[in-house]
Amino acid sequence: MFCPECGTLAFPDPTGSIKCPNYECGYHGAAENKIQIGDEEVDISKATSSSKAETRDRRVIDDADQIRGVLTSKTYICPKCDSDSVYSELQQTRSSDEPETRILTCSECGHGWREY
Repeated sequence: MFCPECGTLAFPDPTGSIKCPNYECGYHGAAENKIQIGDEEVDISKATSSSKAETRDRRVIDDADQIRGVLTSKTYICPKCDSDSVYSELQQTRSSDEPETRILTCSECGHGWREY
């Protein structure tokens, strides 16, 4: 509950009245369960809340067919077609104290593989 005069957090006693802990305000009386929203005064004693999500946006993103990375020549050789034109990309796929994973994709046949 909040003090209706100054807005300080106050706890009601068993009778339902509150005494404002702010010594400058000094309010003592009934707790008012009303707040001002714009020009309207709303009774919050019957307010409810819910955290249930009504709708969820679920999308599956499939980008495995996209070629990403830097095109390198004569650095890697494709194990499938023996091409030396390969896209190379580094990603941190494990924890930070582990080395990154090099993801390689052949520019000729599209075969992908990883080096750890």
